[in-house]
Amino acid sequence: MKEGMRSMVPASARETLLDLIDEITISLEELQGREESGELDGYGVGIKTAQVQVLEFIQQRWEEAFDEGLDFNIEKKFPV
Repeated sequence: MKEGMRSMVPASARETLLDLIDEITISLEELQGREESGELDGYGVGIKTAQVQVLEFIQQRWEEAFDEGLDFNIEKKFPV
């Protein structure tokens, strides 16, 4: 969890979803960098695939997703 983030603090479902999107996006950026440098193993590829699927699920199901930053082709940005 990023330093400075709220921990164990009550948050609305919207805030929780936005935090989840941020955490997944940060993780995907790190995994993408490791993949581009040839350091990503099979386990990392599996994590990346699962996280891409979660972001796509949120993007498809949450009507505010595009307005809240998921306004891009996820698989194009993070190819699996």
